[in-house]
Amino acid sequence: MSELLTLENTAIVLDSTCDPSDGFFDRPGLYMVPLKVHFGDQMFRDGVDMTYKEFFAKLEASDILPTTSQPTAGEFTAAYEEAKKTYKYVFSLHISGEMSGTVRAAEQAAEQFEDVYVYDMRTVTSALSLGAERLRARLEQGCTLEEAHAYVRHFRDDSQLLVHAATLEYLRRGGRIGRAASLVGGVFDIKPLISAVDGTLTGYAKVRGLKKALAAMQRFVEEHSEPDDVLYFCVIDAVNDDEPPLIREMIERIRPNAHYTFQGHVAAVVGTHIGPGTAAFALIVE
Repeated sequence: MSELLTLENTAIVLDSTCDPSDGFFDRPGLYMVPLKVHFGDQMFRDGVDMTYKEFFAKLEASDILPTTSQPTAGEFTAAYEEAKKTYKYVFSLHISGEMSGTVRAAEQAAEQFEDVYVYDMRTVTSALSLGAERLRARLEQGCTLEEAHAYVRHFRDDSQLLVHAATLEYLRRGGRIGRAASLVGGVFDIKPLISAVDGTLTGYAKVRGLKKALAAMQRFVEEHSEPDDVLYFCVIDAVNDDEPPLIREMIERIRPNAHYTFQGHVAAVVGTHIGPGTAAFALIVE
């Protein structure tokens, strides 16, 4: 009989774009490799050198838009070496390669190790933490190596992420949209809903006001799940305390078999591009 993977013999490595919940990495077997954010000559490690609240305070006070950079292969090598001291197997789950070169650095580092498996998860932000959480649920019960791979592939291919951006300004400043679109959003309070599709962020809808945003979010859930589906979801905020509870209530109301997992917090790297006030959710049908 083949060896079962468990929480005792399997670690999970994430990068800092996973925007975790408070205390997420306090548990054994979870490792985080930070990306970096640069305010001029100042460099901060995402999720390490400042809290997400400190980052957004600095972002809003700054006259310049910070830039971001990915980890090196050497930083992933160090993380894998540390994990392999205790764990035989390592699953390394990362931001879409369409958005960052992070996963390529991880793949380069993993070539030096046995039983280190790197995945481009084709998504970003707390969807990555949700994938790790659901893999851990399987490890807690014990699963085969192939079952673990099969679940990660399922999450990569079938999970959903929807982001309600509070402002278009940071997307515009980062070169993601044109000046005219940003002006329209500011004048008429039209804000985008953005989904992860094939590893890139794609416009889902433009809405005016929270009520219409929640209606569009409900439509998104209904398009990607059936009423009786068992699904797991997280809500996500970028210093927005009001909207995530409303998103949770909506999902639990229309999907009675929905299981809330955690609330993730957008940190520096994702926050640089999406800005403060954003709310989002990720889900997977199981």
